Amino acid sequence: MSTTPENMLKYENYKEQMERLKKAMTNRFYLEAIFIEYAILEDRLESALRHSGKWQPKPDQHTSIDRKVKLLMAQATEKKSLAQKYFQLEMMQAVLDWKNRRNPLMHSLMKQQLHTGDLSGLAEEGLALVKQVGNKVRLFNRAVERSSST
Repeated sequence: MSTTPENMLKYENYKEQMERLKKAMTNRFYLEAIFIEYAILEDRLESALRHSGKWQPKPDQHTSIDRKVKLLMAQATEKKSLAQKYFQLEMMQAVLDWKNRRNPLMHSLMKQQLHTGDLSGLAEEGLALVKQVGNKVRLFNRAVERSSST
């Protein structure tokens, strides 16, 4: 991993957000946890796309999780693609399913009756996805770096 100042800042921010996520889950602040989980998932998927070398986002343009998943899945279907090993359909579909249950909560929060208990399952599932996707992206990125250095 490069130790450029930008990468160090990103690492520190990632570390901080993971700590916030842990505190949010411990204190049952599930809305905050879900918000952080979404941001981490989005970031990890983007990291994999950037490492693949097949994705260059346009400056100041947001790319949705849906689009990032589709791009990674397209890579995973390519023969001899490293993405095939790390981004299986089941995991990627779980990310989309979780996101599809999260979106109505976030976008219509004030139009529904929600209680802390209603959010705990989604937050726990999001945490599991953050760990799973984070691990797969880390392994994928390392594999890409190893293959490009040989």
